[in-house]
Amino acid sequence: MIAKFGAFAKREFEPELTANYMDFSKPIDDPANIKDNEETPGHELMTFESHCYACTAKGEVRMCQATIPYFKEIIIMAFACEVCGHRSCEIKQGGGISEKATKITFSVQKPTDVNRDLFKSDTCLFCIPEVELELQPGTLGAVYTTVEGMLEKIIEHLDEQNPFAHGDSATNQEFQAFLAKLTELKEGNKPFTIIMDDPLSNCFIYNPYAPKDDPQIVVEVYERTEEQNDDLGINDMRV
Repeated sequence: MIAKFGAFAKREFEPELTANYMDFSKPIDDPANIKDNEETPGHELMTFESHCYACTAKGEVRMCQATIPYFKEIIIMAFACEVCGHRSCEIKQGGGISEKATKITFSVQKPTDVNRDLFKSDTCLFCIPEVELELQPGTLGAVYTTVEGMLEKIIEHLDEQNPFAHGDSATNQEFQAFLAKLTELKEGNKPFTIIMDDPLSNCFIYNPYAPKDDPQIVVEVYERTEEQNDDLGINDMRV
């Protein structure tokens, strides 16, 4: 079964967008977002000690639950080291396992499209066919950002994972040319396509036209394959 529909979310054009007192006009790991709020059931701040991954000093992980408007609940875990300044943020999607998989295809056509909100789960296959980019599930983890922010994270990740890709060799020049292509896409200077294929249906692209269809977004809902169920460990579950 393949269903085509516009989007998962509708956003009102207001200065701030909030859900469970999360302000989605700010970075999702902003300290102002990771706070306790007694007025909202389920939005309780939890803290526990942890060591900094950078300097091993003791610090505090702040964890809370939030809801992406008209999409799903997520769990945010943020850590900020007061000694060395290292910061990290991990996002996990809440809720049960979806019955079907989802493939989202988003056509970026104009510069403002790179400002669209995007959630990529850690089970998502992320592709940009125009530059032959393919991120396997698990790469970069779960990310809530904009299209521009996602491309920036990809560029930083590739650059960090290729410390020797700086020089005059042909391979290095090809690598730098590839990063230049991604930078051009990030700046919205060229049309391109984003494909997010998630067997657990935990990804979305913001649709400004909802509840109407967005002509730039196609969502396909399909049955998971046995291979996908094996990879996710679903076939081994006993209920």
